Amino acid sequence: MQRLIRFGLTGLLTTAISYVVFVGLIKLGLNYLPANAAAWVAGLSVGFPLNRRFTFGIVGAERSKRDFGLYVVGNVLALLLSMVGYALLIGQLHLDPTPAFAINLVVTTSFNYLFLRFVTFRRTA
Repeated sequence: MQRLIRFGLTGLLTTAISYVVFVGLIKLGLNYLPANAAAWVAGLSVGFPLNRRFTFGIVGAERSKRDFGLYVVGNVLALLLSMVGYALLIGQLHLDPTPAFAINLVVTTSFNYLFLRFVTFRRTA
């Protein structure tokens, strides 16, 4: 349960950063798909060190390159999932970016936690 709470706190910060980048770029006239990619990069750069250390309690350099590679893979999959979600929610259903962001967040966050827990930061006893 403590891990889920830490994941939630880390997620709040990375989501806030991603949201500001996403909506800010859309307001500047950028299409929602490149805005989403830019928001993804911002979230990735903050999320990896926080999730590795704070959420999953992994310290030191052991396996850090492997962890980062798997973190990127999981986040690329989540990015693709979110792109499909935005294409449906904004492109087809014509939702505004904010509710589309919230709906997409539930799906991608669930996927992301499971990937981090069982693939990226999985440690065997």
